[in-house]
Amino acid sequence: MSRAGSAIYSEDYWENNLADREEIEQEIAKKNHIRKQILKQKKVERSRFFRNILFVCIFCSMSIIIMCGYVNITHERAKLAQLQNDLKLQTDINKQLKLEIDGKLTLSEIEKIAQQKYSMAYPEFSQVVYVTVQLPEEKKQKVAKEEKSNYNNKVSLIINFIKKIF
Repeated sequence: MSRAGSAIYSEDYWENNLADREEIEQEIAKKNHIRKQILKQKKVERSRFFRNILFVCIFCSMSIIIMCGYVNITHERAKLAQLQNDLKLQTDINKQLKLEIDGKLTLSEIEKIAQQKYSMAYPEFSQVVYVTVQLPEEKKQKVAKEEKSNYNNKVSLIINFIKKIF
């Protein structure tokens, strides 16, 4: 078929039906406008989809990071508890060893060490000198006051006890 014989392509047809031509162009324009709107909606939907995917990825990565942090904290707490147990054990051992050292240094053991290592011995009776010391008057007065106050306190306690009974 030739172009001139076709009803759609003939110029006479288009000239005669100018109103039809305008309608067809309007329909084409409407369809193009609808296609553009559909494309815009698809772009908006894609951008929403990618935003949602991005949000999910960020949320998951933050969750994983937080969980790793909690795992590390739990691991460090376990280490801390173990170290505290070790410290307690070592302090108990240290106390026990100190008690053993204190128990081993009795007077008889100290005496043996002094005699063996340092060649020490008890003094003989001829080497012992006794000295008598006189208390000064002030100390004698203090001792007398203390004895008197102790006596007075005892007497007052007895009197108060008797009063409570009656």
